[in-house]
Parts: sequence; structure tokens; C-alpha cells
Amino acid sequence: MVRLRLGDWCIQVEPSLLGLAAPRCDVERFRSASEEPRALSELRLERVPTLSTGQPLNPRYPTLGRYQVEGALIRIACTQSVLAAELGLRAAFLLATLRQGGVLLHASSVAFGGKALVAVGPSGAGKSTFARLARLAGGALLSDEVVALLPDGRVLGTPFRSDADLGGTAREALLGGLFSLVHASSESLEPLAPSSAVPLLLSQTFRAPEDGLTRAELLQRVAGLASHFPSYRFSFRNAPEAGGYLRRWCEDHAAR
Repeated sequence: MVRLRLGDWCIQVEPSLLGLAAPRCDVERFRSASEEPRALSELRLERVPTLSTGQPLNPRYPTLGRYQVEGALIRIACTQSVLAAELGLRAAFLLATLRQGGVLLHASSVAFGGKALVAVGPSGAGKSTFARLARLAGGALLSDEVVALLPDGRVLGTPFRSDADLGGTAREALLGGLFSLVHASSESLEPLAPSSAVPLLLSQTFRAPEDGLTRAELLQRVAGLASHFPSYRFSFRNAPEAGGYLRRWCEDHAAR
């Protein structure tokens, strides 16, 4: 088994499953170093031939496979496809995040000077563009696709990606701001009230029925993040100046 690190947890995964997911996930960057102390807790992701119960890896495509959680063990029965392996791995990262009290978001994140900016929105909102422009301006990429947020404000990168040139990394940084993206002719930042940020975050939060987290509990976690950390509506162009704008904003806030 290969141990992958996420925050204070590790996930043990069968090498064959990692190999299958490799074309879509940068898993090598998340290997737990052999000399590293053991994490506080662990999950184990095992592949089995069949499952009669459990949740589909993707409700839209139930034939891809199913997974089942029993304590620290996640069993997955899936087809021999890259997408199925990726979804199984994502289920493990989701459970590891939830059991650390956090949420897993469909989001992108780049850090400047140890402060992470997290862009949230549906497909097509500009998350990958946001990540690419910020990285061009010197930002450190965490992920352009899936980001873990922990209750202490840590933002964790994941191995998942939407674009091949934006591979996720095992970096982590403290949350500096949550961003809703708007395409515009110039750059600007407008504060976003928690009442507006919460439904945006909820709409992009992954859920795990197998872990028993209720919608009310999930809402409480998201509301806690939105009330403790600032949110903004970021209007921007698909131009290098947008990345520079974000870098200067981070530098200005770090100096305060």
C-alpha cells in the first residue's frame, strides 16, 4: 500500500489503483515520506471485485462503480477506467477532509506569501484561468480543481486537476480570502457578505453520504468558514494583469 498525506491524515491506497488514476491525478506529489512521523489517523482504500451495497462513485454514471465505508476502510468496486479510479481516490480524499472537520470544494487555489486565495464556482466560471494567471504572477498552485478547507483556516492542495499544465500539489497555506469569479473588462474586488458566500460554497461542496454528515452539519461548517474568513467578488480579465492585481492585493494585506 502507498501512503498519501492530506493535512493530519494519511490515506493508504493500493498501487494498482494509483497507477490507473495517474493520467488524471498527480498522486506522486502526495506520497508520505518514509521518514515522516505517522499521521494522527489513517484511511485505507481497497479495491474489491464487487459490492452489493454502498454509494455510486458518480450518481450520473452508476456503471462506473460503487464505494462503501466501514470505519477507516473504504472499499471500491469499479471499472478498469481512469475516471473510475479518480473518483475512488477523490472519495478517499473527501472522507479524510470531512473527518478533519473540513470541507472539500470544487475550487482552485493559489498562494502568495503563505496566504491562499480560493476561487469557487461552477465549471466555466474561470477557476483554471484564475489559477493560471495567479501562478504566472508568482503564486504557488495548490489545485485548479479540488481544494480542502480545514476549520483552522488551512487550505490543502489535492492531486486532482482539470488542465494538464495545472497539476495539484501537496502544499498548504492559510486562507486569505474566498473569491467568486466574474469575467469583466478590468480588475476589481468587492466584499461579499457571508449570506452570499454560504450558498456559493454549498453549491460547490462535495458530499459523502457514506460518512453520515447531515446537510445541517455541512451548512454549519461552511457558515463557519464564511463568517471567519473574508469573501469577495473578483472581477477580472483573462490577462496577465489580473494575476499581478491578486499578488499586489496579497502583499498589501500582508503588510497590514
